[in-house]
Amino acid sequence: MISIKYMSDAMRRRGYSTTTFVYGVASINQRADFDEAFDELFGASSSRPATLLRALVGPYVALARMLHRGDVFHFFFDGGFLRETPLRFLELQLLRLAGKKVVVMPYGGDVTVPSRLHSPAWRDAYIADYPQLGEQERSTSRWIEYFCERADLVVACLVHFEALPRWDLLTTHYYPIDTDEWHAEPGPRETRPLRVFHSSNHRALKGTAAVVEACEELAAEGVDVELDLAEGLPNAEVRRLLTASDVVAEQFVLGYALAAMEGMSLAKPVLSNLDDPWYYDRFRESTGLDECPIVNTPVEALKETLRSLARDPARREALGAAGRRYVVAHHGYEPVGRMWEHVYAAVWHGERLPFRAWNPTRAAGMENEAVEAVTRTQ
Repeated sequence: MISIKYMSDAMRRRGYSTTTFVYGVASINQRADFDEAFDELFGASSSRPATLLRALVGPYVALARMLHRGDVFHFFFDGGFLRETPLRFLELQLLRLAGKKVVVMPYGGDVTVPSRLHSPAWRDAYIADYPQLGEQERSTSRWIEYFCERADLVVACLVHFEALPRWDLLTTHYYPIDTDEWHAEPGPRETRPLRVFHSSNHRALKGTAAVVEACEELAAEGVDVELDLAEGLPNAEVRRLLTASDVVAEQFVLGYALAAMEGMSLAKPVLSNLDDPWYYDRFRESTGLDECPIVNTPVEALKETLRSLARDPARREALGAAGRRYVVAHHGYEPVGRMWEHVYAAVWHGERLPFRAWNPTRAAGMENEAVEAVTRTQ
């Protein structure tokens, strides 16, 4: 959920008016992170009349209020304001009649159809953490088809793209991180023990068992290593553990996500599994993933990679500095804000959506290629 806040902040910095709307605030978040909450419609009362009123007309009232707030609506693939109403598959048509535009973007389970996943390990991990996904395939597929047919723009991102019959924007991640807020603390660090941070929510998807096993085996062999598991903690506590860490062991089935971005922004070396060419070759060609300094760590290499980093503080420092540069260039408020600005220009003004023009290094390369092409034709 915190990614919604980060997206909103990035666009506000570029002069846009944004409103975030959530159905509830998770314990790891703060109410102040979001603008509107469904359970506060008709007041924050939990009385039976207020609860009944929200259940009966809350979705319609929420949508009506937001119609006056925005021109472009962002939804995930599991539905909009009317998703629990009889009009759930008419919402985008109604928004179009109202002159609005819709951008849809995946977060994970909303586009996970287990039978369509290329990676057996990824499929098995999803089913282990969320067994209901197999039972919901038909419903998930219907939502995917509805949004891909009706939305004005479809976003696809790393490891959450393969069930989509259509996408208009391919990006590693569509949400940013505030690199001014998440910055490395000055001053010397203690060299012992090696503190390894791992966010262990979604344990199967993150490969938590392998991280625990690798750290325990290293400790038994005399390597001075300590593991900090973060699960169900407030974001402030997660940040404290991340800041105190030496290495971020992120996820070891596929991909990387917010914890990796936070770690890199704090100038920490990050380990994740980016080994499957079926998923990553396309992203390396088109999204800047080829510049990513995350240490590609399949699960079988986890133990030895940690051992190597424990012995080599200079390499840890170099990887941390490279990670910081990468996040600022690709995942900071500035580049992601530019990306969304191009999206809005495309859906609202009908402009062509450029290819990675929001990334300076990628855009410079494209410009050089264009100049070379013009020179050759002349």
